[in-house]
Parts: sequence; C-alpha cells; structure tokens
Amino acid sequence: MLIIMSMLQLQILFILFLNFTSVKCVTHYCQNGITQTINGETNGTIRTVLSGKNVYDNNLNCGWVIDGGVGKLIQLSITHVNLQLAPSYSSCGSYDHLSIIDGDATVTKAITSICGERNPYEVLSSGRYLYLKFYSNDKNFYEHTGITVNFQVFNENECPPDWTNLTTTDQCYRIRQSPVAGVDWNSAYDNCMFSQANLAIINHHQVFDNLRAHAQNVSVGSAWIGLTDIETEGKFKWLDDTYLANWIRTEGNNDDSDCAIFNFNTQKFQFKECERDKHLAVCQRNKVNKTSIFSIPVEKEKEKTEVISLRWQIILGISGGVIIVIICFALYCKFHRKRPTSPGSESSTSHRLRYQPQEPSYNHQHFPDRTPRRETNNPQYNRTNDAPPPYADVPFNNTNSRPAVHINPQINLNVTVNSNGDQPPSYTFSAPTV
Repeated sequence: MLIIMSMLQLQILFILFLNFTSVKCVTHYCQNGITQTINGETNGTIRTVLSGKNVYDNNLNCGWVIDGGVGKLIQLSITHVNLQLAPSYSSCGSYDHLSIIDGDATVTKAITSICGERNPYEVLSSGRYLYLKFYSNDKNFYEHTGITVNFQVFNENECPPDWTNLTTTDQCYRIRQSPVAGVDWNSAYDNCMFSQANLAIINHHQVFDNLRAHAQNVSVGSAWIGLTDIETEGKFKWLDDTYLANWIRTEGNNDDSDCAIFNFNTQKFQFKECERDKHLAVCQRNKVNKTSIFSIPVEKEKEKTEVISLRWQIILGISGGVIIVIICFALYCKFHRKRPTSPGSESSTSHRLRYQPQEPSYNHQHFPDRTPRRETNNPQYNRTNDAPPPYADVPFNNTNSRPAVHINPQINLNVTVNSNGDQPPSYTFSAPTV
C-alpha cells in the first residue's frame, strides 16, 4: 500500500513539474498605439487584430519587439494573410501592411513588408531581436482578418526548425514548399534572403546525393538553385562566383533559359526562364556563423549592348530630326511659291491692261489747242478728232480700290478690279457722261 501511494505521489509531482517547466503558447494581439515587448518565450503567436475580434479595425498602429535572449535567433512563420488589396508592383507604405525589421525598435529598415497578397512565409533574424509593426489606413470598406505569425526561438549554433544538416559541414538546407505552385527565380532568391540564406550552392558529390535523397523523402521533384549563366551566356556560375563542376550534367540551356533547377528525378541541372517558370526553392545558410548574402549577377553583354543601343538611338534621333527639318523647309518653300497673292497686299503684281474703248455715243467736242496723247495711222481718226486712240496701255494694281485711270486729257475712265481668291480677276469700266 505504501508503495502504491509513493508511486502516485511521484506521478503527481512529475505532472506538476511538467506544468511548471512547460511554456504555454501565448497569443499576442494588437494594442493600438503601443509596442509590446515579448521576452522569455520560446514560441508564441502574433495576430494583427484587437483582442476579442476576428477582423482588424481602421487606423491601427501597433508593434511587437521579440527578444529571443542571448545566443538565440528567432524564426517567424507567416501562416495567414488577409489584407486590403494592394497592387503587386506598389510599395506597401500606403496600404495596410506588416513590416518585419531585423533588430529592436531603434532599427528602421525592414527586411520585408507584407501587404496585399504578398507572403514571405518565413523570416529569420540575424540576432536576438525581431521588430514587427502593423499599420492600417482608413480606407477599408470590407472586413479583413489580418495576419497571423508564429514565432519560435532557437540556438544560434543550430539549424533553424524545419531545416536540415545534410552533411557533416556547417551548412543548413531547406526545400521551401510554400507557395505550393512555386515562384520565379528572383522571388526564390528573395525568399531565401528573408531567411538569412542563399539559393543552394551544390559543388560537392555528397551535397548533391544527400539533397537529392532528402527531396525524394519530402516528395519534391525539382527546385531552384543558385546556378545561372546570367552574367555571360554559356558560362555557368554559382552565386558565390564559382564555376560549375564538370561532373554535373546539365540540359535545356539557351538564350532565354539562364537559371537552373535541380531535377531530383533525372539528377540533372535544367535551365529555365528566370522570370517565367515557377518552382520551389532550395535555400542554404551557415549553421554557426552569420551567412553572407550573395548578390544577383548582372548580364555583362546586356550592359554593353544597352550602351551601344543608347548611342545608336542618339545618333538616329539627331539624324531623324535634321531630315524632318529639311523636309519641312522644302514643303514651306514649295507652298509659298505656288500660293496665289491675296488681293490688296503690297506684293501684288502690277498688270498691264489692253483696253479698246467702244465708240462713244455722244458728239465729241474739238479742242484745237490741245495735243492728242499720241498719233495714230488709222485714217478713221485724225488730228481733228478727239476720240481716244484705238488702244491704250493702262497700268493698274490688282486691288479692290477704284482708281481713276486717265486714257487721255479728254476722258476719265474708272476701272474696278474684282478679285475672287484663286480665280482670274475681272474688270468693270465706266466713263462719265460729258
């Protein structure tokens, strides 16, 4: 009986010890206008809604500083995102968003921001702190449930949760299986960077074989790796600027396919279009020391081609401008050469009118003391007859005025010029009655 009692007491003490030592997973809600500090917790949950609500309100501004402690790092897993719509090409600043900052509240530069449908799925700290800031504007006409983030603290000299050490080296690997549909190569690069990691660099047989076996265990057929020929077509280089080993087989390389996937089924590296094809990704980070993030390579030939192309664009632009000016000048000259002179202008051309007057219907008076304007050989007219000569050269200007034209000393003749645009001018004559 005493033995049974002692065993029961031991069980009770053991249960009490477990309850005392275990840390419950606490959910931390948004407290508007307040930045909460979370320390002493190995795991927990953060929700961007007020306590007791399932949807977040407008005009929220709250934050959380997670302190993992000395020698610790923090892993965030973003499990749910439901926010105000935001274009994929826009920055998150003016939309509802959660900024994730690698450091405490004094740091301002974010690792990434979550808005719209963007989701990095995992973020790792480089030190003991992570700072999360949530902001909502006043333009929400629909209800949104916000963001749910799980955090977990781990030792800085260990692989993060869900990562694996495939070899005896100090590298940790993870095949990121979210999103299930995969991402393009650049997004895969960014997702690894959010985890303080690079796309995997596979330059040893052991890494190649162990990674292929691990992928088959988790039922993954292919994934992006850190191998490209972006910099120079046909020269395959890893992100750390080392070249591809000769023992690795490749296929599918062409001008448009510059980024490699590891096909775990065929055991080959296949080249795909970096921005078009979508696959999962294999990330790699140091187990002990801080990981150096390698930059995306830049296409050298493309830079040279762009410089040459810009030079030709400038030359062609100047040449085209000169040609256009010459054509416009030629058309201008041609137009003004054919353009009829408008009536009444100072540049009107002086015409000579050949006018033969009709025989006057009145009796002419003889003025012997006056000399006729000019002689004529026509016997019908003589010096005793003051009738006008058969023809007179009458100068006039092509205007709409009514000038008095003197045929001879005895007759005043009025000439009216009627002009109508491009039509030939017509003339009207009248003489006063004597």
